[in-house]
Amino acid sequence: MKIVTIPHESLRRETELVTDVDKKLLNFVRDLQKTLKNKKNPQGVGLAAPQVDKGWAIFTTLLDTVHGALEQRIFINPKIIDASDELITGPTSEEAQLEGCLSMPGLYAPVLRHEWTTFTFQTIEGTELIEHTETFHDFASRVMQHELDHLHGILFTDRALEDGLPVYKENIITKQLDEIDPELLSLF
Repeated sequence: MKIVTIPHESLRRETELVTDVDKKLLNFVRDLQKTLKNKKNPQGVGLAAPQVDKGWAIFTTLLDTVHGALEQRIFINPKIIDASDELITGPTSEEAQLEGCLSMPGLYAPVLRHEWTTFTFQTIEGTELIEHTETFHDFASRVMQHELDHLHGILFTDRALEDGLPVYKENIITKQLDEIDPELLSLF
């Protein structure tokens, strides 16, 4: 699948809830997972349906487990039902972790995110959508929030600018990050 980039219109649309499991959905989920898993340089940790020009409330993640192996998961109709009061930009309040996005190549920014989040979401078992509730912490929570934003047409740069945080563009010659004018981002 082709990953679309800014200013593609699908990145700004609200997605639709998934209500039925059919062959079309099963094929899409398989292809979405395969697209993320095969993405290299840069490698991604999450990919949402709008990033491949599909209007469904679905995303996939590819994250380390507690045992150090990569685990790929699908989240259908995800929703935050609880979250920490504390908003952080990285592993600690003193250590920011810049976010990036496969649909916004070369852009990075610190983003305030909940330290932990509890989500409800669905997975596919056979031909049924099965409801789950799970709490995510630290980096996994950050990824879940980033991907959920995609389902609502929100980009990570929107969040950074809302909170007065800088956005950086990678300089392909120097490999340094240069802060960019927030006005340029209004074009997206």
